[in-house]
Amino acid sequence: MDSNAYQLLEKFEIIAGSPGASDLTLSQDVSIITTKNAKYKQEKLKFACNLQSSNLWKSITTVVLSKNTSSGNYQDIVTVLLDMTGVIANWHNSTIWHLQSGWGNRADVKRAYVQPVTSSSGLDFEIPADRVECSDEGTYRCKITGVSTTSKALDKEKIDTVTLTVEPNRIDQITILTQNPQPELIYNANDLVTLSCNGEVGNPAKDLRWCYRNGGNNPPGNFQGWNKDDDINKGSFIPFGCQKTQTSTLRYNVSAEYPYREFKCETAYDNLPCGHSSIISSNITIFRYTSPAVNNQQSDDTASGGVIAGAVIGSFVGIILIVVIVYFVAFRKKNEGETYRTKEENGRTGSAPIDNTTVYSVPHKERHGDRDRSPRQYENRGLDEPHTRGYNADPRGRSNPGMDRSFDDVRDGNMKSSRGPMMGSNASFGSAV
Repeated sequence: MDSNAYQLLEKFEIIAGSPGASDLTLSQDVSIITTKNAKYKQEKLKFACNLQSSNLWKSITTVVLSKNTSSGNYQDIVTVLLDMTGVIANWHNSTIWHLQSGWGNRADVKRAYVQPVTSSSGLDFEIPADRVECSDEGTYRCKITGVSTTSKALDKEKIDTVTLTVEPNRIDQITILTQNPQPELIYNANDLVTLSCNGEVGNPAKDLRWCYRNGGNNPPGNFQGWNKDDDINKGSFIPFGCQKTQTSTLRYNVSAEYPYREFKCETAYDNLPCGHSSIISSNITIFRYTSPAVNNQQSDDTASGGVIAGAVIGSFVGIILIVVIVYFVAFRKKNEGETYRTKEENGRTGSAPIDNTTVYSVPHKERHGDRDRSPRQYENRGLDEPHTRGYNADPRGRSNPGMDRSFDDVRDGNMKSSRGPMMGSNASFGSAV
């Protein structure tokens, strides 16, 4: 029997061999390699299904990688076998990706063969990080069938698990579930306020964490975890894509000791302390209503503003009064510098009028008898300004005798003055009264 016929007979024996007659060997004869824990979309997945030792195997029929489903059954992903179609010369290693898995379009195959039998016989491939899917997480089985060196059928398998770590990247703003929420977040002391927070909690999932710090300190203190577990209601984890979400609530009685408290709802905190800058979180501040302090401050500000305004207005009025008084005094002093003399006084002394001195004439009451109808009723016209023609309906149009210097000069016999021609020297007086 030639060698080709012997190989054909050997293959036939493998295919026709009874499963009951196969050797049940330990799983250490098969090696399965997987990426046990990978960060989703950050790390690649590696799969390998190989012989752990080639000394036991005379030939290999198939190498199959399968994945456990939710129903508990394993679904084949890929199979490597010896394709014996046609003549022996055309037999070759073949890799079959099962269409229902969709892995064939995502895998980068490094190695896949069953013949010849060596320590490297089997399957080795990778899934790049950007092609990893949420469904890649789960339990995998590596199964190898063949013929032992004692010509017995072999069927060996090994199981391993792949875990994807998904980091949360979203958390919603904290909301108020109180029946009458205040837009300004100002509440009376001891009011019950319920805070609600929803966000991604990753995979594996970790509960949302509540942290707080008291206001009114300078500088503000560090955040610390809320230490009353009874105040926190941790909701269940809900699948969301490759990870899970959670809604958590915190019941808070408004502190009467501190003016406000700042709260944080945190996710993706790992082993970091509350308030760490790298943690994804949502913030809210609840204020205590303090009306007396706010009103007193406003009253003080108003009073201060009134005092300032009054001072400014008072200063302005004072300046105006000073200016008026100064102007009045200066004006009076200027008027008090003038000297008033009558022409009679100037004529009796026989001296000439003093320069810069205003001289007025005082008419004799007997001269104007026709005007003074009562001896006790005199009209002093000595201080009147000169009148125009027709003042006393005199057809000759004489001027006011009280302001006519030539009239007094005629009476006093003094026709000339050191100050030049007299006023009204050309006026016509007529006969004496």
